Parts: sequence; C-alpha cells; structure tokens
Amino acid sequence: MIKINKYFIPYLLILFYIGYEKKFIISLIIVFLHEGIHYIVARYFGFSGFQIEILPVGTVLKLRDIEEASIKENLIISLSAPLTNLILAAIFYVIFKFKPSMNIYLLLYEYNLIIGLFNLIPAYPLDGGRIIRDLLNCKYIYKRANLITIYISLLIGILLILTYLFLFFGGKINISIGLIGLFIIISSIKERERITYIIMGDIIKKKNIFLKRGYIENRSISVNYKITLVSILSIVEKNKYNIFYVLDDEMKVIDLIFEQEIIEGLKLYGNITIREFMDIEDRNYR
Repeated sequence: MIKINKYFIPYLLILFYIGYEKKFIISLIIVFLHEGIHYIVARYFGFSGFQIEILPVGTVLKLRDIEEASIKENLIISLSAPLTNLILAAIFYVIFKFKPSMNIYLLLYEYNLIIGLFNLIPAYPLDGGRIIRDLLNCKYIYKRANLITIYISLLIGILLILTYLFLFFGGKINISIGLIGLFIIISSIKERERITYIIMGDIIKKKNIFLKRGYIENRSISVNYKITLVSILSIVEKNKYNIFYVLDDEMKVIDLIFEQEIIEGLKLYGNITIREFMDIEDRNYR
C-alpha cells in the first residue's frame, strides 16, 4: 500500500516550478530502490505487511510486525538500504571516471551518495535514528534508548531549522533543509507521544514472538514493593520476558510478579503501588 503525505503535492509543484523535475524523478527512483532494499531484507527475516508513505523529504517504509524484530534484525534492516546506496555510489563513480561524458552516471553517483549519507543521520524517522536507538538499546532498556534518540533527533531538527534561517537571511533559499528539519522535529514529537504506550504494546506482542519462535529470553530484576505499577512498566525490556522479584526495605523477597500481571493490574486498579496490588490479590485469593 502506498500513502502520499498531504504536504508532498505542494512540495512537488514547487520543485517543478523552479526546474528540478529531472533531478526529482531520479532521486525518487533511488528512494524507492532504498525502501525496496529495506523490504527485501525484512522479508528475509520473515516480516510482512508493508506501507510506503511518500513524504516531501523522501519515503518511509512501515512494516506491520517490525516491532517484533530483535536488536540485531533491526540493525541489519536499517543499515541494509543506506549501505546499498553507498555501494551503488561507489560503482557509478567508477563508471563515470571511465565515461566522463555520461552525466547520468555522475547524477546516479551523487544521488546515491546523498541519500545513503542522509539516511544515516541519527534522527527520526530516518534509518540513522533507528540505528542509534538500537545501538543504545544494547546498553539501556528500550524506553530509555528511544527517549535519548528522541532528544538527539530534536536537537538535529532544531539545528537544521536554524541553518535554514541563517541561509535564508543570508540570501540563499534552501527549502529542503527547512522541510527536513521540520519533519524531523514533528516525527520526534510524535515518537515521544507514542513512547507512553509502546511498552504496553510490546508486552502484548511478546506472546506472538514466543509462539512464532518457540522461545523467548527472560530478564529478571528486583524492585521495591513501594513503587507503582507504571514505574515497573517503565523498566520493562522490549524483547525479553520480564520477571520481577518484589523486595521489602530489608531486601527480602516477598513476592514474584510477571509482566502480564502488571498490565492486568493497571487495567483493573490503575497506578497503585506493588504493595497495594499484592494486598488486593491476596484478598481475591481468600
């Protein structure tokens, strides 16, 4: 399914008006090739159901079950297309050196290089944003890694907007830089809003991962019985099944809670403390 962003048509008309139609068509073909590489690699790992959204700054491939991917799978999928663009850039550069009269090879070299490097910028919704998030996820829990990436994205978006304004007041108009900065900021804000619900959704999806693969890696962590259910939810690891040892102030184990119990507790009782949740559960069992 292909979806066209509402800002794409006005942007397209502006480009045609100022005479960029040829370059735009070449870049669009390379961008679709870029997303096609993502799709092929994702299919190799067993992911399906896609939607391509055409934006003024490029295209975004959305896969239905990509959230089930491991850190390694995510990194390979995200890196595959930019690296392909850089390899193609090198190939077309060599061809152009042998046939300097063929300007098409120069354009293909330049656009593959630009699109490859551009997508490695560590900001949402670009591949670089997902790459830096997954690298951070190797050290931090998913929610924190995602939050750090959002702040990096916002900083890059703001810097691009400031660059656009600096060039504009200097007499140089570069629409692309302004639009890229704006879309990075918008995407980062949307990701920040989504992060509140993402962990809960991941917990539900883990059952599908478990049934599909036949196994899932565990992660255990000790928590104080005075903290709230939402606080526990914030430290849930995305790709692992989380088990919580509940400790009192003397660090003695008083209970064992599984991640799906946290979800049920939030649904039934709201954001109560673990101690209150344990008391309710004890009364229900009597």
